[in-house]
Amino acid sequence: MGKNYLQKLLIGWLAFFFFSASMYAQSYEVSGKVTDPAGEGLIGVSIVIKETKNGVATDANGVYHISVPSPDAVLVFSYIGYRTHDEMVKGRSRIDIVMNENAQNLEEIVVIGYGVSKKSDLTGSVASVKAEDLEKFPASSVTEMLRGQAAGIQVTLNSAAPGGTSDVHIRGKRSLSSSQSPLYIIDGMIVPNINDLNSSDIESIEVLKDASSQAIYGSRASNGVIIITTKKGKEGKVSVDFNSYVGTQKFHRNFDLYTPEEWVTLRWWAKNNDGHGNIGTLENINYQTVLDDAVMYDAWQNQKFTDWEDLMLGNPLQYKSDISVRGGNDKLKFAAGIGYYNQDGIVDKSGFHRANFRTNMDYAMYKWLDFGVNFSYAQAEIKSNDSNFNQILTMPSLAQPYDNDGNLMRETTSVGDINPLWRNREYDQKQDDEYVNLAAFLNFKLFKGFSYRFNANIRSNNREVGQYRTKLYPASTGEGQIREFKRSDWLINNIINYQVPISNKDHQLSLTLIHESEQDLQKTTGFDFINSTTDIFKWDTAATSEIDGVVRSIQRERSLSFASRLQYNLMNRYLLTASFRRDGVSVFGADNKWANFPSVALAWRINEESFLKSKEWLDMLKARISYGIVGNWGIPAYRTLGLANSYEYILGSSLSVGYLPSSQLQNLSLKWEKTGSLNMGLDFSARGGALTGTIEYYSTKTTDLLVQRTIPSITGYSTMWDNLGETKSWGWEGTVNGRIIHKKDFTWEAGFSISTQRNEVVKIDGRIDEDGKPLNDINNGWFIGESINVAYQYEFAGIWQEGENPTEDQYLPGNAVPKPGDVKLADSNGDGKITVDDRKVFNLDPQWYGTINTNLHFKGIDLGVEFYTVQGVIKNNQYLYAYNQGGSLNGKLNGMKVNYWTPENKSNEAPRPQFTASASNFGVVGLQDASYFRLRMATLGYSFPKKLLSKVGITKARIYTTATNLFTITDYKSYSPEKEAGGYPEAQTLVFGLNLSF
Repeated sequence: MGKNYLQKLLIGWLAFFFFSASMYAQSYEVSGKVTDPAGEGLIGVSIVIKETKNGVATDANGVYHISVPSPDAVLVFSYIGYRTHDEMVKGRSRIDIVMNENAQNLEEIVVIGYGVSKKSDLTGSVASVKAEDLEKFPASSVTEMLRGQAAGIQVTLNSAAPGGTSDVHIRGKRSLSSSQSPLYIIDGMIVPNINDLNSSDIESIEVLKDASSQAIYGSRASNGVIIITTKKGKEGKVSVDFNSYVGTQKFHRNFDLYTPEEWVTLRWWAKNNDGHGNIGTLENINYQTVLDDAVMYDAWQNQKFTDWEDLMLGNPLQYKSDISVRGGNDKLKFAAGIGYYNQDGIVDKSGFHRANFRTNMDYAMYKWLDFGVNFSYAQAEIKSNDSNFNQILTMPSLAQPYDNDGNLMRETTSVGDINPLWRNREYDQKQDDEYVNLAAFLNFKLFKGFSYRFNANIRSNNREVGQYRTKLYPASTGEGQIREFKRSDWLINNIINYQVPISNKDHQLSLTLIHESEQDLQKTTGFDFINSTTDIFKWDTAATSEIDGVVRSIQRERSLSFASRLQYNLMNRYLLTASFRRDGVSVFGADNKWANFPSVALAWRINEESFLKSKEWLDMLKARISYGIVGNWGIPAYRTLGLANSYEYILGSSLSVGYLPSSQLQNLSLKWEKTGSLNMGLDFSARGGALTGTIEYYSTKTTDLLVQRTIPSITGYSTMWDNLGETKSWGWEGTVNGRIIHKKDFTWEAGFSISTQRNEVVKIDGRIDEDGKPLNDINNGWFIGESINVAYQYEFAGIWQEGENPTEDQYLPGNAVPKPGDVKLADSNGDGKITVDDRKVFNLDPQWYGTINTNLHFKGIDLGVEFYTVQGVIKNNQYLYAYNQGGSLNGKLNGMKVNYWTPENKSNEAPRPQFTASASNFGVVGLQDASYFRLRMATLGYSFPKKLLSKVGITKARIYTTATNLFTITDYKSYSPEKEAGGYPEAQTLVFGLNLSF
């Protein structure tokens, strides 16, 4: 019985086992839909059972069906451009999946010094600007296009005239006298500026902001580095792009000029306050006596007024067209582009045009050898008007430009004020530039992971500037000048890159070795002339005129550099970059030509740690810290030598030339200015790049400042270049960009950036006063503990009013007793009296600046808007107080309308008018808050459907309109918040454009 029982039990157990196994082996059906974040079904998504090769793909609607062997199986969803997703079945029969996009920007290749890197592998502070972001703003200058495109890059208008440029400062100012400009590099070639560059040729721009990124360039990199990569050929079908726009410009000002009635009233008050007789009363003005000018009195009688602004300023056109071709195969890739830009000036007789050509070719000659050539050519012409056009603000509207027959008059009043239209007509200036750039490289890939690259670059700039004032120009005999400027430089690089082979995949190590040699040669030749034989040919008849002075100068600078860089990646988590560069340059003395520039940077990809790696919503979280030293030699050549000036004299009957020492003392000890910089940053990306951002803090210290200082005249010299002092700077930067809505037919993206900058003079020359405190250098405007860029003056405290009786302690010693309507000074130091010690230091640098941008796409329609702001900045406005700028309230010139003091209008903003003198301390009213908020750009476009375009062989067609500088909110009175009112007016533009691709 026992035996039969055991047999039955065994048979039953086996039957149960096989039944259970067969039940377990039965397929388990799972279905669902895979969509993108916008809810659209994804076709072709791969769904594979983990640890098997069994899988299916989604259909055209994103639907899938799959049989799994177990309710506990794991499905792996993968799709190009999206993050791979693992999903446990957990007994479910329906599983819907939303695929998150890969943060593709993390895999983008970013150009760094002498190489490239994935964005996710960067250890330093590098900001990238794409070509499409630049092209949104129609301008001739790439520097102006950079404004607001990345945190830490401050762009300030230098000149709004056609062909004008903007100043670029990366993380503010550090030096007292030497160059503050960044180092510009185009396709590996160091260039002095990018004025000749066509923005349509640009593929991308990288800005190296911290010393770790810059130190590989060592020399001249203390002000930051801007690396520009032009468009290259690409494998595949030849593509053709055509871009063109045409638009109009207009000026806008946020101040008023005095109307004829208001100006006559101002003139009456000025004469009344000076005690002039027979001027009548304010209610019954004796206009003949007040005006005291036959021309203006006649104009008043006939109500014949002149709008000088309308006569001098217009609404001209600007246009740009470019065409480019790109293509290639696995061996040969090519790109070529040609472009033309033209901008007529708002002011008559000013304008700019430029023609560009660029071609790139890359040829994979053998598996072990690549060859490439980059050539560009540009011609530019800048026409400039007479600088006195700003008289449109100061010429009284009663002054007359034309006689009764409509002929232009030389003088506009009876007292002989020169007609600004006359000046402009009788003046011409033109600058012609020719730029040629040629670069070639050979890249030898000798064995796996090892390459040697040889770069050779040549650049030249030939410039001619002609200026002429006709015999009808005031005080001219037919005179002008010609200057010819030639600049040629070459650069040679030898670069070795080696990816060290390491069997353990947790370790990646690469080495870079660099040798570099450069020469920059500049020659200027020219002469001034007078008594021209004819006005017809302007400066072209200079040879037959009387020579009035000859100019000839030559400047040669040479540099030699050696550098190395190590990049180490541990477990794709911990990143190290270290570099060392040694530079030698000719501008310093024999004992100080060389300097060393080390740097080190660490980065931690926190998201790769186990506690965050499973967070699929997090693409990247990276912490960075770096420190490095960079150098500055931005001074003229030969300052360590004894310079001489030439002097002409008559010896007998012959003209001879002699030489005497210049006013500048040589300094054989002159050496490098150095900047050490600490940078800390945090980069993040989430939801497949739907949210990205960077937060950074930096702190720099600059020592051995290159300064041109004043020395006692008893030495026989007045100035010398020297190394003295120390400055520091620090600030925060933040950038956030995000896709707020991402649907099939509608996308909304927005972002902002903000930058704060502070700088401070820490040390000047080591001198101290009797109390042991460091001495300031008031003559040069350098103050210990204050910003580099300051104004030093008294503080405006309002206007003295009737009934106030100032004591001697309430106004400056030596000044007359203030009267009602005079300027009041503030007791800034609070000692109860007004003295020279009440002068204050006013910081003229902005406290912060930032950008807000947003882009919307609805089907084929796109809308982009960008706001730009600069806050906490102060500027001096001479048009509020200076005579030549019409601000002195003398009633002789027109000017910017202000609320001046009278007995009937007890203003506290501006003093009383005076006809023969200006109010004491009037200049203190000139400091204005120049903060501004601007709608910098708005663009509206429409892209035609691809299905429609494909029928005619077009791959892309977009029409658009863009408006710039639509409105500006600021208290600073001018045509531009970054320039005084007398500067060339900054334009508002409206353009209409077309983008075509074939």
